[in-house]
Amino acid sequence: MRLDALRCNRTIIAARRGVEASQADIQIASQRPNPVLSLGVENINPHAGVGAGNLRSKTVDSTVRVDQLIETANKGNLRVDAARKASAAAGEVVQAVVAQQAGMVEQAYFDALASQERVAVLRETLALYERTRQASETRLRAGDVARADVTKLQLDALRAQNDMRQAITDHYRDKALLAQAMGVPGTLADNRLVADWPALDAAVPPADPDTLQRRPDVTAAEARLAAAAASRDLARAGRVPDVTIGAQAEHYPTSPSNSSGSGNSFGVFLSIPLPVRHSNGGEARRAEVDYYAALDDRNRVMLEAGNEIDRLRSQLETARQSLRQMRDEVLPAAESVAGNAEFAYSKGASGVLDLLDARRALRQTRLDAVAAQGEYAKALSAYRAALQTSTTAAPARTAATPARP
Repeated sequence: MRLDALRCNRTIIAARRGVEASQADIQIASQRPNPVLSLGVENINPHAGVGAGNLRSKTVDSTVRVDQLIETANKGNLRVDAARKASAAAGEVVQAVVAQQAGMVEQAYFDALASQERVAVLRETLALYERTRQASETRLRAGDVARADVTKLQLDALRAQNDMRQAITDHYRDKALLAQAMGVPGTLADNRLVADWPALDAAVPPADPDTLQRRPDVTAAEARLAAAAASRDLARAGRVPDVTIGAQAEHYPTSPSNSSGSGNSFGVFLSIPLPVRHSNGGEARRAEVDYYAALDDRNRVMLEAGNEIDRLRSQLETARQSLRQMRDEVLPAAESVAGNAEFAYSKGASGVLDLLDARRALRQTRLDAVAAQGEYAKALSAYRAALQTSTTAAPARTAATPARP
């Protein structure tokens, strides 16, 4: 089931597409500016003409020029570094999404399994009512019970049928939600789930600071912070203007009609933008804000992760104790009371109301036991999911953060 979720889940697939896109961004960032080739012809005199001879002898001023943008302040390497860290963050996000979606699949599985168990409990209850109805009909014909008692049994059986129909509907809904969480087509309506309840004494791994630091959502937040720091460095480097160098070859031949030709000449050029109106300060300021937003997000994620682990551990212990009490005390007591009521009614020592009360109590207790089993399984699954760690090396802690400007 987990493999199906990892392969078919649409959210996981979308996150992996993000990794592929970030890898393409690395390729884009590593591309350096291409040179620019310029070809030009000028000083064409329509009255004097262009002269005789081949193209090279024409009396026109032709130029060939190549310009190359030179990135300063190590912008190229900084851009690649920012893209690589953004790609690493996308990879950590995939692990966080996988952990989240796998946990959701397990939660949906235990919901569907619990509703399947509820249907089984109610079906067993209906079978018991049917056996009692047949016995009561026999006793009615013998005059041992009143018609009113038989009618009360039939009414209670009808209520149990209604409960079972609703339970079946809920079970189909839960299986459809499970299929949706897994990302598989259909609603699993024709599939019976194999019960795989966790043991009551299942081992629970302890939480420690290293586990918190290596949780996928925390490592993803750390990676996003590192990417924001790299983008901030790139934006700061953007304050230094780039330069453009160029080389030009010019051919302007002389002729009887053009004595001012210069022949072959060459030139070099250097272009520097003048920071008269701005020096990319807005980009640097935005990158600074984005960095601190990533820092705030990292701190928030760490705080929420720690609180979540503590909360889920408390819920797990509560669910474990409730299930143990239900199995060891409540359910055996309810079964004993119901058994005594069945025996007393069969011997005519008690009335039908006592029997119905005992059956209702037993049915509700069994349903409560199923609910307790489901809550314990979901609590254990959620706690284990909260302790999952990233499979990649934990990113280095960001260096001392400068004070906000």
